[in-house]
Amino acid sequence: MVRTRCLVLTISLLLVSFKPLLAQEFLLGEETKGLTIKARENTDLTIRVRLQPRMDIGDLTTSRGKNRYESESDMYLRRTRLEFEGNLIKNLKFALHLQGDRWNQKGHDDEIDLFYAYLDYKFIDEFSLRAGKAKLPYSRVSLTSSAYQLLIERPVSTEAAKRVFDDYYQPNLFFHGNFFEGILSYNLALADGWEEGKTLRTTNTVHTADPLVVGRVEFSPPGWIEKRKSDAHLGKGKHLTLGAHYAFQNSIKYRENRFEEDRDLFGFDLSGHWEGITAQFEYNWWKEDYSEPGRRDKKPQGLYLQAGYFIKGINLEPAVRYEAYDQDSNASDKKEKVWTIGVNWYVKGHSLKVGANWVHTYFERQASGRLTDEHKKDLFQIQGQLYF
Repeated sequence: MVRTRCLVLTISLLLVSFKPLLAQEFLLGEETKGLTIKARENTDLTIRVRLQPRMDIGDLTTSRGKNRYESESDMYLRRTRLEFEGNLIKNLKFALHLQGDRWNQKGHDDEIDLFYAYLDYKFIDEFSLRAGKAKLPYSRVSLTSSAYQLLIERPVSTEAAKRVFDDYYQPNLFFHGNFFEGILSYNLALADGWEEGKTLRTTNTVHTADPLVVGRVEFSPPGWIEKRKSDAHLGKGKHLTLGAHYAFQNSIKYRENRFEEDRDLFGFDLSGHWEGITAQFEYNWWKEDYSEPGRRDKKPQGLYLQAGYFIKGINLEPAVRYEAYDQDSNASDKKEKVWTIGVNWYVKGHSLKVGANWVHTYFERQASGRLTDEHKKDLFQIQGQLYF
């Protein structure tokens, strides 16, 4: 109750503390796009830095004996990114991103690693080829950069879906293109997925596995094509996109015995915005099909619906999301339900902004995350972003 009152008070103060500006203008001007260096025609380099300082307050840890959540606070850098992108020659793009995420978060080791590293060559609009480390092409909200999210964290079900094939960010060969000036687009990726030596569920080690295949298509009506994936378009333009994806990896064989498993993931999403109004729906279902006698197949599924409204002049954007994640639809009482209510204040567009979220999670009796004496938890999040 206290945390709910804190959120309401924060939103109220934001609403009354800032004098309205002219529509479409931010307090510190428009967004910046980084430092661009041009070497010659068709060759350039853009350097960008992104920092997301974060504070979490609420049910962060479990008490001794793991019977109840303990209320604590934690301040850290949720994301630290150094980005290099540009064009080597005409139609040949490159990207190299370094990350230092969750820096100084409790229980997390501080380290810097490679996030993106790829080359992308466009032969024609209908066919481009990318090779290197990047996201796999499934889940609309996951494909959207965290710099342009409507709410501070992505849904729990899509975060779980990102782990179905080991690592969502992995080396892959990626074919993509657009037809009819972007009305129809496609993505097709080939990757290792689960590969030799990786550990599944802490009990099995991968011996061999077939390649991972991921495909996604998107359709937008003429005049409603999205220029760049974003949850928050800041009151400008419009888009409407229907997407669907499917991924599979078969014959994931274990080193310890003769058993194996197949994995499949399917999902679809609908997103759109018209000036200040934005809304998005997504559903994902996946299956782990085991050959081992006595081990029941696992079938998680999840969905969410989120919406927001950008208020011109004061540049505030209240937002809400509801999600339901069934950790295994083959078992009973495994659902996790989450309400997220928040507000964003844009000082310089996405280059400088502050968001505040209240997250309320309810766990059913057999769901992972539920404690003996606790079936729900609350978290208050405040996060800033500097992206220059």
